[in-house]
Amino acid sequence: MAERFLILDFYVDEPACLGVPPFVAPYPRYILGALLDAGVPPESVDYLTVDALRGSAYLLQERYDAAFVVGGAVVPGKYLGHRIGTLAEVLRAVDGNPRQEFAAGGMIAPLVAREKRPNCLPVLRDIEMYAYTRARGEASDERRTAAHVARWAVGGAALARRHPDHPNIICEIETYRGCPRLSHCSFCSEGATHELEFRDEGDILSEIDALIAAGVSRFRVGRQADILQYRTPFAEFRGGFPRPSVRAVRGLFGELKKRRDTGAIRVLNIDNGNPGTLANFPDESAEILEAIVDAITPGDTLAMGVESLDPEVIARNGLKVNARELLEAVRLVNDIGGRRVEGLPVLLPGINLIHGLPGESMDTFRHNYEGLAAIAGEGLMVKRINIRKLLPYPGTAAGEAFREPSAKLRNRYEYYKKRIRDEIDRVMLQRVYPAGTVLREALVEERRHDWSLAKQIASYSITATIPAPLPLKSFVDVMVVGHRERSVAALPCPLRVNELPAKALEIIAGVGKRSASELVLRRPFAGKDDVRRAAPAIPEAVLDGMAFG
Repeated sequence: MAERFLILDFYVDEPACLGVPPFVAPYPRYILGALLDAGVPPESVDYLTVDALRGSAYLLQERYDAAFVVGGAVVPGKYLGHRIGTLAEVLRAVDGNPRQEFAAGGMIAPLVAREKRPNCLPVLRDIEMYAYTRARGEASDERRTAAHVARWAVGGAALARRHPDHPNIICEIETYRGCPRLSHCSFCSEGATHELEFRDEGDILSEIDALIAAGVSRFRVGRQADILQYRTPFAEFRGGFPRPSVRAVRGLFGELKKRRDTGAIRVLNIDNGNPGTLANFPDESAEILEAIVDAITPGDTLAMGVESLDPEVIARNGLKVNARELLEAVRLVNDIGGRRVEGLPVLLPGINLIHGLPGESMDTFRHNYEGLAAIAGEGLMVKRINIRKLLPYPGTAAGEAFREPSAKLRNRYEYYKKRIRDEIDRVMLQRVYPAGTVLREALVEERRHDWSLAKQIASYSITATIPAPLPLKSFVDVMVVGHRERSVAALPCPLRVNELPAKALEIIAGVGKRSASELVLRRPFAGKDDVRRAAPAIPEAVLDGMAFG
């Protein structure tokens, strides 16, 4: 009788990979491909997410020969509609099923190793390789190679159909592992744990074609440290960064564009781009960005790990750019990707900052604020600013040197974080999503009281807050009518002004509670001129989106 195996997806959030739904990380897909490659029949492999496990009080319905857990967050964020699996939840599953053999991989593995559970083996290298060797009867904790991934990524594409949110998912695609820099950031697990290894263009495209055949139409080329450095030849360095290969990136995205042009790909996004590459090689970076912008879908984000603009913190932690270089990088991305298509900028930078790095002082957060204020002062756009606290990862320099910041330092951090949110984030929201912007196919992920929260299935998509109890998991086209903290106020399209309740009217920019009551009293309106006379401060683009039939 064939052995039976279970893949347990606790979701991941790594510097170079996101697997919290609607994103599906490569790792569970690779595990399935590895098991199939080892000769395990597909019907002998089950797949469960941590959400399903929560619904069964972490108890498994049957005993498997092995259960492979993948999970872990190095810089955890906030998610809409889902929660990343925690170490406590992994231990609850392990302890609640004492007769079950578990193997835990991903960034959570070193944390599991500290807990020492007899029925749970921490896999410190690659969980997919362990699954392959375990299924072949020769279990070992080894590194997988690009040749392994070439087979497993294609074979494991079928896992997408088993995901509970299929087909409304976006699959994360790996182009390479490791970091091309000569030195690495002190906190980053990517440079610390992965040797540099590029995947061939043909292997990446074969995986995407297999996922398309499995009903997937949304992709993010996100599982890499710097998309600009894909297949760099390392022929020349500047500031510790290799000169990027325009030809390699252009070739990959040219092929992806063909699939988008045929309709096989509906959403194509990217993720990480190192601002140091942009600053050190602006000409090559510009050519690469032009090729990427020609292929991707509008509203995308080039996430840039900046971490800190304090010169002392930069020096202590091997970071990438100073404030001047960051401004140049942001300007370059705006120049090439800032044009609007279907109402959205095609590609904008995202900026990641981290609190808790060695060398921080009371001046650190002022440096960060002033650098961001300079970007805003130039009229440039930033898609989003992530400000996170360091989660020390074992084996990294920052992890070993980590000390809890003092209360005084934490208070300073909170003060400047609030200033960034109040004075810069709101400005950026208004620039990127001016009132009247239409967000197509936003998926309703949560309901809170009589409000719905919806997001497009795309990279770093904005949360639309809608004053109506819409069905969960339904799609809706919405128009931005106002701006909130890190989200937009929105109403379903078209705006039926003669039918909307007062609480919906009052969130429209230029209306408010008093004018909303006036609008209700003066209805019905025959056209936008009538509405303009009743509420002259409503933006013209919002008036253009109203329906009066």
